[in-house]
Amino acid sequence: MPKQQSARWSSSLGFSMAVLGSAVGLGNIWRFPYVMGENGGSAFLLVYLFVVMILGLPLLLSEFAVGFHAHSDGVSAYRKIAPRRPWRWVGWLGVLAALGILAYYPTITAWVLQYLWLSLTGDLLAPSGVAHDVRFRALTHDGGAVIQAQAMVMLLSTGIVAAGVVKGIERTCKVLMPVFAVLLVGLAAYGLSLPGAGKGLEFLFHTDWSAVSEPSTWLAALGQALFTVSIGMGVMVTYGAYLPSSRSLPFTGFAVVIGDTLVGLVGCLIIFPAVFSLGMAPAQGPGLAFVVLPEVFQRMPGGGAAATAFFLLLLIAAVASLVALLEVFIAVVMANWGWKRWVAAVFAGVMVFLIGLPVTLGEGTAWLKLDGWPSLLNMADRLTSYVLLPVSAIGIALVVGWQWQKAAAAEAAGLPPGYLRTLWWLAMRWLVPALLGLVLVTGLLM
Repeated sequence: MPKQQSARWSSSLGFSMAVLGSAVGLGNIWRFPYVMGENGGSAFLLVYLFVVMILGLPLLLSEFAVGFHAHSDGVSAYRKIAPRRPWRWVGWLGVLAALGILAYYPTITAWVLQYLWLSLTGDLLAPSGVAHDVRFRALTHDGGAVIQAQAMVMLLSTGIVAAGVVKGIERTCKVLMPVFAVLLVGLAAYGLSLPGAGKGLEFLFHTDWSAVSEPSTWLAALGQALFTVSIGMGVMVTYGAYLPSSRSLPFTGFAVVIGDTLVGLVGCLIIFPAVFSLGMAPAQGPGLAFVVLPEVFQRMPGGGAAATAFFLLLLIAAVASLVALLEVFIAVVMANWGWKRWVAAVFAGVMVFLIGLPVTLGEGTAWLKLDGWPSLLNMADRLTSYVLLPVSAIGIALVVGWQWQKAAAAEAAGLPPGYLRTLWWLAMRWLVPALLGLVLVTGLLM
């Protein structure tokens, strides 16, 4: 029999910081701004807010409730709610989604660490005659250097989770998230102060209402909501299991959704004013962080300090997310195999490192690339974002809405009798699975 969780958060602040640290990741900084700008600007923001409130918030609260009720790992929790039915597959889907993200996230984090080091040494912006796209290509092709950085990233993340829930995860997030907030606001203020920053705001906040009727806009909003709020990957179930009491779960869920959205918006204020002030075009994903922005920093006053702050910001966001994803896997191993935390942490760290090696080598070498196929990193990202996370979220809705007694579920979620309880229950029973299914099918057909 799986063991019940004994670890607990020491405070509501620690729980909130850990949850926010998990939700805030690389996608907030380099994905959200571009997706918003390319999908109708303000119109996309309205679609995203609708999606994250109608789908994201009920799902987030449901995962909190599942974990808090069961006080178990992300697999055993569903078995406790529906013991006579094989609904533990929902928990395994979350673990699989977490491992899917862990397959490529350490690789990107290793790039961030390398660029932070280049910023600190001054080599990133030093006039060398080498274009930044060439530099980035050379870095990704140097498999040995990336693997070394990846090993350092995994050692740091593994060390944090091995230290425990309170001494490791909670204490780290209490330090990292305030630093993250200061860097975020400071970089946004710096970007807005640049000449011509208004052009970036025009690109970002233009309103194209036709985008609202496009299925791609809704799919992009759903993918962003699930990924950025850490839904469907077992994180929120695991973190909810460490709660000694309900700790006002509805308020925490709402605060996380709003805080995560604000981080994405402030990330926009960092990137687009700076990029457009120099007459450059933005890019999506790694190209934005590792090619476009270094060139922007090189051409602006105080660019060295701005580059260092930016990559430190990215590293904090990435490490906090890595820690949360690792904890999902570690909690399952400890509960089902009876291993001590440090043993489970070492096992998980080594396993994730090995899983990530093909992705790292596939990005920079011809060994693992196939003509006409996307890279292993892109394949892992697409599989996780467009298949595993939506299917996992549908499973959560089916368990909470159809397998769990309404009163018990609402009590675990911290919802008193009233219209909010009814709305949440109806959303999980009908609205969430229907909309998720529709968007999933649409995404697979596009």
